[in-house]
Amino acid sequence: MRPSSWIPRPGPQRVLAAATFVNAAGRGAYLTAGVLYFTQVIHLPAQQVGVALSIAGLLSLAAGPPSGHLADRIGGRLVWPRGRR
Repeated sequence: MRPSSWIPRPGPQRVLAAATFVNAAGRGAYLTAGVLYFTQVIHLPAQQVGVALSIAGLLSLAAGPPSGHLADRIGGRLVWPRGRR
């Protein structure tokens, strides 16, 4: 598979793909830097950081379906800012 076939044609699909890539890269950098910060600077045990990040991930997975249902009912523009706080 050629790399050029991975990139969508110009338009909304390419914008969405670029935004998704930037979001994933930023999230990965944040998680990596966060683990290093908590273990090296704050001196928390690695197990404690791992458990905390796992709980946060599970909570965000659990919040997805109810948030999506609420967004369908009242609109995403009202739900999205509340989820970002």
